[in-house]
Amino acid sequence: MAQREDADGNRRWSIDRRTLGLWLLGLLAALAVLWGLGAAAPVLIPLAGAFFVAVAVAPIGRWVRDRVPPRLALLGPLAAMLTVLLVLTAFGGGLWFIGQRVAGEVPRHAEELQRLWGQASGWIDGLRERFRGDSGSNGDGGGGAEALSGLVASVLTAAREAVSTLVVVLFLALLMLVEAPVWREKIVKTLGPERCATTVTAVTAIAQQFRRFLLVSTTLGLITGALYIGWLSLFGIDFLFLWGFLAFLLNYIPVIGSVGAATLPVLMALAQSGSTTALMVAGGLLVIEQVMGNFIGPRLEGKQLAISPLVIVSSLLLWSWLWGAAGTVLAVPMTVLIAIALSHIDALRPFAFVLSDKSDRRRFEARTRPE
Repeated sequence: MAQREDADGNRRWSIDRRTLGLWLLGLLAALAVLWGLGAAAPVLIPLAGAFFVAVAVAPIGRWVRDRVPPRLALLGPLAAMLTVLLVLTAFGGGLWFIGQRVAGEVPRHAEELQRLWGQASGWIDGLRERFRGDSGSNGDGGGGAEALSGLVASVLTAAREAVSTLVVVLFLALLMLVEAPVWREKIVKTLGPERCATTVTAVTAIAQQFRRFLLVSTTLGLITGALYIGWLSLFGIDFLFLWGFLAFLLNYIPVIGSVGAATLPVLMALAQSGSTTALMVAGGLLVIEQVMGNFIGPRLEGKQLAISPLVIVSSLLLWSWLWGAAGTVLAVPMTVLIAIALSHIDALRPFAFVLSDKSDRRRFEARTRPE
């Protein structure tokens, strides 16, 4: 777009055809990339998950490989994957423990939960009748039981698919860790020592910042979960460990995750103790989220690149549209990884600034410039 003067001396804006063509070409290319990402989801989802796992545990494998004889170098990737398996085992053990506790407590709240389920179903049916003109359900108990059984079946199906995908992800991550030194040699021979050194330095910095992001998110999640348990225990809210565990998990999804983590225990407090207790619980959880998000979080992040909340929500919508539930899990790591990568390429650093939550360009440059 350029500013030109017409015959009368007036300034008018005109769009250069070449510039317009480039913009249209870029838009078409972006749409083609989005289509490709959606079409290749069955292949890209396991690859993306394996890449994040490999990047997260690569230092463990490198540390072990540097301390064993060359003929035992395979112990490095095996040790890294063993660490992943131990984490997954602890995760599964925590789920089993929480499931046992919840299963023991559910019968005491069965009647109240059934009443809340009926109210929620009636509210949803009312909205359906109002906006879609459907007849809705008759509100009988059989409909609620049928919906609940369908929900359980859906959860079991999703769990089976998640386990099968996890097996593929772990296998691919192991292959990535084993072949990483080989691929580095290939890059050296292809690009040459000088260009390869620059590339390896940038990739190493990106990986370090991404691991710092994972470490900070995990630390914040643990602190948030502990604070949830402590606050809810003051009011005698049941399923304490479940709410703390959910707060830990949903901490990896900024903005939306904190809303979901706080809503469920508030509803439980409403069902168990009434509206007054629910309001007090909601106020305390709001304070916890504000303190963690605005005080402790920024101090733990240090030089970590922070992403704008609007960008986070937009990326969640985009990746969940492209990849479904897996996209929801991978949205934040992929967005952070893309932003970190952009911040390490001088020509693309303005795009990283747009994705960040900073408004001062100079402060952004000082915090994110590679050392």
